[in-house]
Amino acid sequence: MACSRAHDGAPSTADHDNPETPALIATLPATYRRLWPLAVAAALLYGLSLAAAPYPGQAAAKAAMGILLLAAGSTCAAPRERAWLCAALATAVLGDVLLALPDWPLSFVLGLGAFLLTHLCYCTIFVRWRARPHGWRIAALIGLWIAAPAFYVAFLPHLGELLAPVAVYMLVLCAMASFALAARTRGPLVAVGSLIFVGSDTLIGVGRFLGGFPGIDYLIWGLYALAQVTIVAGVFHETVARPIRPR
Repeated sequence: MACSRAHDGAPSTADHDNPETPALIATLPATYRRLWPLAVAAALLYGLSLAAAPYPGQAAAKAAMGILLLAAGSTCAAPRERAWLCAALATAVLGDVLLALPDWPLSFVLGLGAFLLTHLCYCTIFVRWRARPHGWRIAALIGLWIAAPAFYVAFLPHLGELLAPVAVYMLVLCAMASFALAARTRGPLVAVGSLIFVGSDTLIGVGRFLGGFPGIDYLIWGLYALAQVTIVAGVFHETVARPIRPR
């Protein structure tokens, strides 16, 4: 069941401590409750497998978490959110597979394009939930829009023909996180997940354009997986909480 964000007075992005959380979890689709933990397990297993990378079948192993999340997302009872969530997760799976094929010259650019679509799909979900941010969300928004240009300037000498694609990608990534931070939600999952996604993608840029450091691949994957499972959980918790009314 989809949720209405209509309240008396001016909307805000207040995160509410919800005493009904156990009851809320019980209302989540049974298939989602089974598949979400499996997706977490698949993410952990792939992270451990990075010690042996590259290896045959790595792209399939990397896609396992996203496929499980996609199957879980298909059970979302809110039709609009379900459609855009599944589109976001499907394009993310495509991006995962593409980025797991580093020997292919087009791997990075096409992977970038796939994840660009992922962020646009998330934007479409979050923008409908828009409200006035407050508190820590304002601080996060300010930090986001200070850090993003700073990293782009740091990447700039190494971008070459990727100068424009990376600029567009970073702009859409920051827009996605901004919409999540400015969303009226019952809890912080969506906002926190979006910021973690920004952190993971930033590390991809650091590794590719500035030079990696020991363990960066584990950190990139760990943050990305955490971001995805957190955002999916956040969307589900929002859509079972109360009906959403179009603005």
